[in-house]
Amino acid sequence: MMIITTILCMLIVFANARWTENDCGKRPIEPFLANNNTVVGGIQAMRGDWPWSCSMRYNGRHICGGSLINTNWIISAAHCVTSTLPTAYIWYCGGHELQVNETYTQVVHTKRVIPHSAYDSQLIRNDIALFELISPVILTDYVLPVCYPSINDTYEHEISMATGWGTPIIGGNLSNVHMEVEMPILTDTACKDKYRQFGNMLDITTQICAGRKEEGKDTCQGDSGGPLIVRHTDNDWYLIGLTSWGLGCGEGGVYTRTSAYRDWVLSYTGSLPNSSV
Repeated sequence: MMIITTILCMLIVFANARWTENDCGKRPIEPFLANNNTVVGGIQAMRGDWPWSCSMRYNGRHICGGSLINTNWIISAAHCVTSTLPTAYIWYCGGHELQVNETYTQVVHTKRVIPHSAYDSQLIRNDIALFELISPVILTDYVLPVCYPSINDTYEHEISMATGWGTPIIGGNLSNVHMEVEMPILTDTACKDKYRQFGNMLDITTQICAGRKEEGKDTCQGDSGGPLIVRHTDNDWYLIGLTSWGLGCGEGGVYTRTSAYRDWVLSYTGSLPNSSV
């Protein structure tokens, strides 16, 4: 029995040791096709397939998503911040089911909450926030940071993925399992045309659009702050957007353009893994 226990411990240590703080955007858990329907129009993600995706719990309840950008910091949307009291927010990283205590899930507490000082709740501008963790996460196959894009990166016409535990319909119940949905990134022109009715609410220098109404794929309530990601030419996944707002659910949405805030993020985090610049 002692021999078996020792071997198991060695395997766990090896699994953790294979990752360093410079690694990002890796998906070590091989994905398989899922049959579960409904994020809106999406499918159930493979357990552990998106290792940077974290669930924000506020007073014990999932309210938003977030993305691990290094071992000490999670990024999310400013509109998810209802209190700047750090103890109100607990993060569950590496998990798949909201209602199940999974062995590979890391529960981490918040040390500091930093919503962007220029966040405008009326126009939903600068919808970005940072959460410093009390202690660093342990990097495993199930918990890894996502890569952060450079300031000049553009992703028009790229195919993106959004993940989260949001509702499949407006006013519906949260998904108990982690979901994923594939959506095209709109051009800046198409983005402006789509939301022209909102006047100056849209700022394409700090926001990006994904998804089309005719495809019926989108993020919804409970997905806020979660990741919009694309596969980079280096085959790693980059966080290009944060779920922010949209016209209901199923019509595509507007996401905070993370590349526009790279310098702001670095002013707090000090570093990002495997930076592209």
